[in-house]
Amino acid sequence: MLQTLDNSTEHIVKPEPLSKAYFKDYFQLSKFRLSTTVVGTTLIAYFLGIYKIGISVDWMLVFGLTVGGMFVTAAANGFNQVYEKDEDKLMTRTQDRPVANGRMSVNDALVFSSVLGGLGLLMLAYFTNSACALLGLISIFTYTLCYTPMKKNTPLAVFVGAIPGALPPAIGWVAVTGHFDMIAWLLFVIQFFWQFPHFWAIAWILEDDYRKAGYTLLPNYAGRTKRNALQTVWYSMILIVISMYPIVLEFTSLYSLFVILPIGGYLLFRAFMLYKKMTIESARSLMFATLIYMPSVLLSYLFN
Repeated sequence: MLQTLDNSTEHIVKPEPLSKAYFKDYFQLSKFRLSTTVVGTTLIAYFLGIYKIGISVDWMLVFGLTVGGMFVTAAANGFNQVYEKDEDKLMTRTQDRPVANGRMSVNDALVFSSVLGGLGLLMLAYFTNSACALLGLISIFTYTLCYTPMKKNTPLAVFVGAIPGALPPAIGWVAVTGHFDMIAWLLFVIQFFWQFPHFWAIAWILEDDYRKAGYTLLPNYAGRTKRNALQTVWYSMILIVISMYPIVLEFTSLYSLFVILPIGGYLLFRAFMLYKKMTIESARSLMFATLIYMPSVLLSYLFN
């Protein structure tokens, strides 16, 4: 059942409490599918740590890491939609989001996101350790209070946004070790550089929509240019080189190259094709290549 709001917002249809549409709006606010994807790299890193250190799986820890991580990610997504509600109204991709559309009040979204964020941090602290909870708090803080406000002001926002985006695999590793060691740093740096070809491919696809809201998220304000496409090539090369560094540290074996080199070569090829063709379709192909790259590389580190 749906009820129509009065006065100036009578065109907005607000779902009745506890209806299917009501819960769907909260799922949309939290970006549930994206949250599960983010937690995926956390879990891969956790099981990588379990395997490398040689200890048994703690399934209660896995539960807390999974649900707590999803709650933290969902909270950051909710805060982001509250802050950007006016900009979301201008973009085709986001204008139907519940806060931007008016189906959900700002207060309801803030309360929901705050509760999820608090629960997520508590779960990380209780089921894993305080270091994971601190990293979760840093993730929410940098995404909500640093990256989000910067998006309309400078393309450098992508570099700031890469910080919370790079934390999930580090959190997975820290859940095993209890502290942020060299491997946690390395996993962070690899995912940090992975985000540039990934996010710039998305920004290339959505450039026209982003411009409606005043966002410029490609490397510079020029938009879809050869110079910006070339940046995806350079950062893909950097990513591939850094991905091989665990071999130098003897964290993994040379067998990892049988995964890193072909998957890295494919990523680099797709980045070069974006530079050559400069089409939305080539950007989409690059985006899919990045989605394959990160889990494949993390799994390759299982080789001894």
